[in-house]
Amino acid sequence: MRCKQCDHALWNQPVPPAGGPRVCSECGTGYSAADFDFGRGKVRFCCPGCETGYYGTSRKGHLEPAEFDCVGCGARLTMDRCIIRAHDMEREGEAMQRVELPWIDPGAGGWFRRWRRTVGLSLSGGTKVAPLLNRPPDPLRAAAFASVNACLIACAGFAYFVLLPSIAAGGRLPGGGPQAFVLQVALAAASVVAIVLLGGLPALLCSFLPRKGEPIGFARAYEIAAYSSGSLIVGLIPCCGPPIGMVWWTVQVVQGMVSAFAGESLPRRIAAGLLAFVAMAAGSVGIVVTVSAF
Repeated sequence: MRCKQCDHALWNQPVPPAGGPRVCSECGTGYSAADFDFGRGKVRFCCPGCETGYYGTSRKGHLEPAEFDCVGCGARLTMDRCIIRAHDMEREGEAMQRVELPWIDPGAGGWFRRWRRTVGLSLSGGTKVAPLLNRPPDPLRAAAFASVNACLIACAGFAYFVLLPSIAAGGRLPGGGPQAFVLQVALAAASVVAIVLLGGLPALLCSFLPRKGEPIGFARAYEIAAYSSGSLIVGLIPCCGPPIGMVWWTVQVVQGMVSAFAGESLPRRIAAGLLAFVAMAAGSVGIVVTVSAF
């Protein structure tokens, strides 16, 4: 149970004065116990007056009922009027329900459903990706997700600019021969590789930025960039889709990198955003220019 702004541990925080909000003792950010999901029976909600402990039994590990009288001293209690402690402080991480990115969550269904839900997250905002990366970094798994998205827009571009013109021309191959057709296939494949590798540019630059705690590292930064690539499916829109998709992906990567430095100083968060933007912009322009040249 940690502050979503500065990652400070929120266990054992004193109960605020009557009517006052719960705030992080480190950064002052307000929060509620209901903002977190706990494991059933793994968290003690202790009465601040007599220390009587109660355990959450709801699906999210919250108290049932939500408001009641303490059996020890008769005080009226809610979750936010209790001192919250992990049942076993040596395993405080196990007290929280793990909420993971759908693509890496084996319980989220088949691969298509996991891909669709992850795309939905990356489309709705880059800040939603980083907090869900709780497992050790696995850049290859992230690259697989980016590959699916890159293949979709590469196939769409191939269909729009090669297959459909060929069909309209009565089945004749583009450029008048099979060599041009093979070149277009190779170009589409190269575009997929280039897009997958593009996420490594902002990851490489941002991994050098210092943080208060453990450095973000290249592998984790690449995961943030790759899992934000769901924005690329905008490229399925004919003609203007691919450039819009690249712009949207760039925006999501910038947001993701800035969120990864939440709790750091403002200049450091700005630096993370600028580095991510410069890297994505330069790489995207390079890919577009190369593809246009052919």
